[in-house]
Amino acid sequence: MSAPTILLTGAAGFVGSHVLRALVHGGAQVTAVVRPGADLSRIEDVVPHVAIVEHDIVAELNPIPSSVGRIDCVVHLAWHARPGSYLDSMANVDHLRASLRLMTALEGRGCRRFVAVGTCVEYDTRPGLLTEEAPLRPLSLHASTKTALYLTAQAWARDRGISFAWPRLFFVYGPGERHGRLVPDVVTALLAGLPVDTTFGEQVRDYLHVEDMADAYARVALSNLEGAINIGSGHPVVVRDVIAKLAAIIGRPELIRWGAKPPRAYDPPFVCADPSRLRRELGWVPRISLDEGLATTVDWWQRRGSTAAVGRR
Repeated sequence: MSAPTILLTGAAGFVGSHVLRALVHGGAQVTAVVRPGADLSRIEDVVPHVAIVEHDIVAELNPIPSSVGRIDCVVHLAWHARPGSYLDSMANVDHLRASLRLMTALEGRGCRRFVAVGTCVEYDTRPGLLTEEAPLRPLSLHASTKTALYLTAQAWARDRGISFAWPRLFFVYGPGERHGRLVPDVVTALLAGLPVDTTFGEQVRDYLHVEDMADAYARVALSNLEGAINIGSGHPVVVRDVIAKLAAIIGRPELIRWGAKPPRAYDPPFVCADPSRLRRELGWVPRISLDEGLATTVDWWQRRGSTAAVGRR
């Protein structure tokens, strides 16, 4: 059987770059769509093994580049994800429109599978460990547009006989994550010898190393699994413990100023996945422990010689 041909959007991003690498390692033939002029440093090691196409799927009326031939599967990751603005940015609506155009453009092209990406913030986070059957309660524009795409794509795919999967990501961290997020902001501040103002860190989250996330996502994409699938560790961890572990690795615990920031009003106290379906149906389990993942992430930043300023956490 020939390798599946996959059209991957958002290939140069934090999540997309690691998913691209995992798909290539899984034997797929990938056409990677990136914005014109995009920074390809995250994927420079796999560029020789994929077809890179510069195309702005949001700005262009035709979201599929004219040079793209047969498509067995679309893995759609492109979305506005800039820290500090993504939750309530109108760019979410632009990406929703572009995603709907992408689905329409796929009709008649023989595409058999559509795999997009969801988020844990679609859920009502109040019940506890979140299964795929947990009720949805999107509270931000980001979560609402993601939920709208999930519901629309599910119905669209069912009516057209297309296989559809919606992996929902929880809290992904690791090398290549941009500033404005918890781990890179704490790491770069501590490496620069700068104080880190933070809350008391009592929130509980589900952190998963980006390589484990990418492995799980690629397995889903290359399988026949359909519907919503949680991609998370299944292990709740207190945010304070993550920050303390980073400070201990770097050796600067005195720079953490606990309680210097008030908790965010919209921060749910507990968000953690139940990834039983992923484990049961695809045999996936995370390989990288939190301690190992944080240590390798710190090492990655140290090798970059970063002296970035403190972020918002």
